[in-house]
Amino acid sequence: MTYLFTNPQVKKWKTLFVLSFCLNIILIGLIVYTVKSGEEEKEEAQAVQSAQNNAEAGEQQAIAADQAGEQQATEPEKPEKELQIKTEPGELIAASAEIEDNFYNAFNSNDDLKQISKALGMSNLADIISAHVGRLLIWDIVLRNDVRKGDKIDFVFRVIPDEEKRTRNDLPDVIEIIAVKYFSHKFNKEINIYKYSVRGSVAKYYYSDGIMLEKIISPFAPIKSYIQITSTIGDRAPKHEGVDFKANVGTPVYATVDGTVSRINWKTRYNGYCIEIEAKGSPYVFKYLHLSEVNVEPGQKVTVGQQIATSGNTGKSTAPHLHYQINLGNKGKVIDPMKYHKTIIEKLPESERENFKNRIVELDDLMK
Repeated sequence: MTYLFTNPQVKKWKTLFVLSFCLNIILIGLIVYTVKSGEEEKEEAQAVQSAQNNAEAGEQQAIAADQAGEQQATEPEKPEKELQIKTEPGELIAASAEIEDNFYNAFNSNDDLKQISKALGMSNLADIISAHVGRLLIWDIVLRNDVRKGDKIDFVFRVIPDEEKRTRNDLPDVIEIIAVKYFSHKFNKEINIYKYSVRGSVAKYYYSDGIMLEKIISPFAPIKSYIQITSTIGDRAPKHEGVDFKANVGTPVYATVDGTVSRINWKTRYNGYCIEIEAKGSPYVFKYLHLSEVNVEPGQKVTVGQQIATSGNTGKSTAPHLHYQINLGNKGKVIDPMKYHKTIIEKLPESERENFKNRIVELDDLMK
């Protein structure tokens, strides 16, 4: 052991080892310090850059906010469109709708009609208008099949004052349609309809050329003094098997053929008072529903033009009218009365043409 500590050669290597160890320690310390310093400098640089970026973003946001504030100050938000309409009963009101998916939704989804409805205090206005407009268009289009997306409907209507309703004899609803313009994409045409009264008589609807909208069964109609045809064959779902004539209760109803009364007053819950006549020498059966009074008995012979009843509002009926129906056999194929009977077209007399043209101009201006 003494040799290890006294031998000069050993002392020399021991000294070199100690020096080498110390140098290694110093080098390792320098490397660690350099790496750590680099990371700290990098983190500091990243922090500085991030601060600069945040400052720039904040400055840009402030500039954008100032610009937005200036724009809002110079360009205030536009208020929601308000319709200027007269809400007094009796005033003419013009509006329009466009078909998106089906005829009736065009009215219920229309923003202008919603505002008009609110102004008039009539929550069901769209439903009432669509029903009335639909009654007029059944002579030209089938509402379930012929309407197309983009079809445009312009119309003029008025709310009927209570006092006027009490004095009129044409069973007015809460509103009446005065004019309709319907552009059909399917038929590529515009249908123009206007309400007009001849010398104080009950007003009827006419096309712009003065031809009356409705066809007239002649000479042997089931009812003569009616107000309006409100429904025809197949114009509403699920199905409609006759023609409805709007008429005051008690209006005379006539046999349209020679024949025999086969039955009366069946299914009165739905039909009300009613008559069925089997035509002489043919397989056709004629039915008259919702009567107020029946003037014939089963087995009785009747002749064409003979009064057999008066119209009413009995059974499943929402308003006074006569439902007139033709079947091939008792429960057979439904026949359209407007095709079975002879019909005529009525025109405005020449003496009314000038006044009618002036009325058209007035109503067209409203619809613009």
